[in-house]
Amino acid sequence: MSHPDLLKRRVERERLARKQAEAILEGKALELYYANNELRTLNENLEHKVAQRTAELRASEEKYRGIIENMELGLMEVDNEGIIVRAYPRFCEMVGYHENELIGRDAIAVFIPDDFLPVMHQQSQDRANGQAGIYEIQLRKKNGEYIWVLISGSLIYDLNGAIIGSVGIHYNVTNQKKMQGDLEIAKKQAEHAEQAQKQFLANMSHEIRTPLNAILGMSHLLYDTQPSDEQYEYLDILKKSAEMLRDLISDVLDLSKIKSGKLEIQEKTFDLVGLVRSLVKSYQLRITDKPLKIELHIDERLQNLIIGDDLLLNQILNNLIGNANKFTAKGIIKVTVKIKSYKLDRLILEFKVSDTGIGIEDAKQELIFQAFQQVDGDIKRKYGGTGLGLAIVKQLIEMQGGTILLKSRLGKGSTFTFKLPYKDSGQKIEISPIENLNYKSLNISDKSILVVEDNAMNRKYIATLLEKWHIPFTIVNDGRQGFELAQTKRFDLILMDIQMPEMDGYEATIAIRQSANLNTQTPIVALTASALISQKDKAFLAGFSDYVSKPFRVDQLLEKIKKYCVVENLDNFSEVENLFIFNPRLDANSLKELYGDDCENVSEIFGTFLNYNPIEWQELKVAFQNKSWDNVTRLAHKLKPTFGMVGLVDIEKMMHQLENASKSNPQIRRITAIIKKIEMELPEAIGAVRSDFERLNSIIKN
Repeated sequence: MSHPDLLKRRVERERLARKQAEAILEGKALELYYANNELRTLNENLEHKVAQRTAELRASEEKYRGIIENMELGLMEVDNEGIIVRAYPRFCEMVGYHENELIGRDAIAVFIPDDFLPVMHQQSQDRANGQAGIYEIQLRKKNGEYIWVLISGSLIYDLNGAIIGSVGIHYNVTNQKKMQGDLEIAKKQAEHAEQAQKQFLANMSHEIRTPLNAILGMSHLLYDTQPSDEQYEYLDILKKSAEMLRDLISDVLDLSKIKSGKLEIQEKTFDLVGLVRSLVKSYQLRITDKPLKIELHIDERLQNLIIGDDLLLNQILNNLIGNANKFTAKGIIKVTVKIKSYKLDRLILEFKVSDTGIGIEDAKQELIFQAFQQVDGDIKRKYGGTGLGLAIVKQLIEMQGGTILLKSRLGKGSTFTFKLPYKDSGQKIEISPIENLNYKSLNISDKSILVVEDNAMNRKYIATLLEKWHIPFTIVNDGRQGFELAQTKRFDLILMDIQMPEMDGYEATIAIRQSANLNTQTPIVALTASALISQKDKAFLAGFSDYVSKPFRVDQLLEKIKKYCVVENLDNFSEVENLFIFNPRLDANSLKELYGDDCENVSEIFGTFLNYNPIEWQELKVAFQNKSWDNVTRLAHKLKPTFGMVGLVDIEKMMHQLENASKSNPQIRRITAIIKKIEMELPEAIGAVRSDFERLNSIIKN
């Protein structure tokens, strides 16, 4: 091949190689172009997203700032030293400062009163330990006023996680605190008013009852003055009105006692079956003026004595049966008692009192359990009443852990059903607790009882029982002798009468408790004829350990001796089962409660009464003739229980009336009338006591 051809081919190869290189370069450039375009697109999208997110964050910040401002929350930031680094507008408005007046200042020095420095010191320590807190303090405003704020504190961290300060969210609670303070004041005022009301009712109890008893007492006396038919009608209205007023006052005082918490549940062993039967029987005898009968159904499984509060049960049933009687003109009243549940020695008893009376419409049934409420005005005008009875019943039941329900149909009658929890004593009903005690098994010869009593009959009564029970004792006649004896001899129990000459029971007990002697810690039981709570409260304040009301029963006295002398194993008390019937002039029920069937004890008490009563009655008459009213009061109080102890309960009541009438401002007419009536009844009454005394002596000798 010639040289020109070779040159020509070389040139062609270079052209082709160059063209190929250019093609390769053009392809890379195109790829780079596309890559640049893609990168540009990505950058544009990223910028858009960043802008969008920034806008969202800005909107969110504005939203939450608006929420905080609208919620009246003030924000303030401080560093670790408590120096203000930022104060938000709402906070500045709250405290009366501009932000530029606060930046760089110590927050505690500016805002915190001295009383709250310990709180802030504790919060500073908590923040240093990485703990936030919520607390309530006062802040001092720029103008010197104080506001209450609730503060929620949160810690502020830097990018490395180190604490650089805190932010406090402040909520102004000044108005709420003021309202709270006003409510506290109002609450205290209401409590004070309620307490004043309770105290007023408690204090008025005696003052209200005394003139009311006088009205009732004088109306009874006037019945014996052979009034004309017209006068008899007036007396009947007077007596019934006074009795209605007495019931009203009793209801109000009972409700007040419940609400004040002064009514206590007194649990004891009692014959529930006998209680219900006696109550129903009394209503059966009472209802003779309308075609109405009362039926009683008692669960045959109720064979044992029950442990609970018999007085409250009696009050509940008396109210319910009395209501049924009031609102039932004819038909039947049913009283039902049954065991609802029994587990171990615990049982739930269900009581039902149903009638065929006027009934209550559905819409008004809830009203009857509310105080001072009756179904409507017509019923109140027709039947009377306070509207308190069922409210008291409901509260008495609930106090004992029970419930009450009512089912009633207008014109068809009503059924009250209530349940109460009791405890089974395990003792059969037919065995009297008194008859089941064995005094011969007592072994407390190392014990000793001091009896301080000025009444000869009471001394004889107590001495007879203590001798029978083989319990060592010493008896003295007045409080001073009791106090002097307590200085020289140690006793395990002191039985102390309240009202005595020389030194009464209060004074003697205070002296024993306050002086250095052998009996400063000895249990002292008050023997009191008063049923007033205030007198019993006074006894406890004086230092008495307990009390027993006169005239007390055998089991009541023995219970106190068991309680304080740790007497045990008192089973099968009496082996004497002499049954006897008392003179109709004497109250057999009260005598049975006092003495059981113990002929010897009754005989001794009756004999003591016959020996001392004429002398003490003559002393009272002399005091009356000399107008020595203090002595009349004292002797009436002294004689009062002696009549009850021989079954002359009507004269005992008259002696109580005489005692009240001769106190403070003597009611001479009333005193004269009472003494005249007692003097008229006394010969027959003493004759009845003497007759039974002689008959009992004959039984004992044979």
